[in-house]
Amino acid sequence: KIGALIIRTVAKPLATSLKAQAVQHPTFKRACIGVAQAYHRIEENLKMKFLGYKVETIRPLNEARAVELGSSFLAEFFIFGVAGSLVAYEAIRSSNKSNQRNKQLDSDIAQLQ
Repeated sequence: KIGALIIRTVAKPLATSLKAQAVQHPTFKRACIGVAQAYHRIEENLKMKFLGYKVETIRPLNEARAVELGSSFLAEFFIFGVAGSLVAYEAIRSSNKSNQRNKQLDSDIAQLQ
């Protein structure tokens, strides 16, 4: 559990580093812009549909806003992925420990008979 806490603590500065890299690295910047534009289109389409408006052409975000939104989205996705992986790991580990305990109990009962 301490290891999981350490990993989550380290994940946050890595996510911040991802945001900084989005501004500096041209390929990553393009990826962030693509993610942000797709996110923006989906979000705006859903808003229009839920509010009952006619879906119209959605203007793309400007580059600076797209880089910011895309890098934030990817950073949050990274943190969520790390947290989700840790939860899955803990669940699997707990299940394995429980199975091992049950096997040991079955073995002890068999020896007593």
